[in-house]
Amino acid sequence: MRKRRSVGIVDRLVAFLSYITAGWFGMIYCIVLFVAKKMPSRFVRYNVFQSIFISLLYFVLSFGFGLILKFLSYIPFLNYLVATITFQFNRPVLFDYSLIQVFMIGLTIYMAMISLLGRRPRVFWVSRIIDNSVR
Repeated sequence: MRKRRSVGIVDRLVAFLSYITAGWFGMIYCIVLFVAKKMPSRFVRYNVFQSIFISLLYFVLSFGFGLILKFLSYIPFLNYLVATITFQFNRPVLFDYSLIQVFMIGLTIYMAMISLLGRRPRVFWVSRIIDNSVR
């Protein structure tokens, strides 16, 4: 059984701010540590990599789906279906946020709060990828 070390408050705050800023704060923190020739803890590396990976994944998926839907909207009989699907996913659901935005905000709050508690937030298959790259 592994020993469980407590995570310092600085590491927790860096992980929290990394999720809130879509990875930017954590990336800058890691660059500062690299210049100072120090190594970030595994907890910080895990959370920074996961926040950057999820932000990039969201960007790539939204750009890719937007591009696909744009091309499908030119097909005569599919354009109505594509417009309906796009409208349903982009219409305001909660406080003028769409379904996708509510999901991403909820995911970000979940990950930020769990990292602030000093634990690693687990996100379906993304966490396994990050676990393998942080080792």
